[in-house]
Amino acid sequence: MANVPATRPAIAPAMTTLAPPEAALFDMGAAAARYRAFVGEARRLTSLRALSRENVEGALIMTARLSATELSEGAAAYGVMAAAAYPPFAASLQTARDLLGPDVVVERLTQDPDGFLRQIAGARQAALIGSGVMADSLAALDRAGHYLGEAAYGVQKEAWSQQEIDPQMLLAAYRAAATSPVSLAALTSTDMPEQAADTPLPSRLIVAAAFHALGEDGRATRLIARPAGRMCMTRAQLNVRQCLAASRYPYEHVFCLARHSFEESASCLHDTMR
Repeated sequence: MANVPATRPAIAPAMTTLAPPEAALFDMGAAAARYRAFVGEARRLTSLRALSRENVEGALIMTARLSATELSEGAAAYGVMAAAAYPPFAASLQTARDLLGPDVVVERLTQDPDGFLRQIAGARQAALIGSGVMADSLAALDRAGHYLGEAAYGVQKEAWSQQEIDPQMLLAAYRAAATSPVSLAALTSTDMPEQAADTPLPSRLIVAAAFHALGEDGRATRLIARPAGRMCMTRAQLNVRQCLAASRYPYEHVFCLARHSFEESASCLHDTMR
């Protein structure tokens, strides 16, 4: 039985069919909840003592449901909400709004965000917390990709991984899952973890955190949304589908899950932090 090629490429999607999506407003709490669920699936898989056909296929279906193009915004929103939840930062912003008025605060955050935030207590620590929370969650995705990539070789010794499967069956299930609704409770500030990093969030994201803390989510989401992130996630989803279409055995499905559902998606999401 041939091993899974270490550098097996997925069939490249026809890029001319992908129109760049426009940056759009979105629900930050709902987007962050979707991202947290995606990270939770990665943590669940890496905690398993052994893989089986059922949990591999289940993970493919779950990641299909969660891997919407908006996942890139969800990743950034997760870090932004963690930063905005830091009490001294949120309290100082509220004080500034009370003293200066909401219009002045919005104007200063828009015209001179770095200068204004230097006067806000806790801004630096909030940026470190948002960055730390994001780094921890992205590391979980990286671990899942590495673990599953190694497992794609190891499971070939298991009988379940060598049972030939009609690729169209799993592909149809994946496509159906990708368009099915996801019901998740939107995250709030009380749901956010607190874990500081050594480097802060990028400037645009700590400004987005300030707007979120002030209840200005429309302005926050415009800073977070990036069409390139949606394009990247769209490519990752297409590559999962094409990988599944070319796969006949469950060990190949493990490869698709590792290389595209997690490794490629994680690469897209790392870009949201730049």
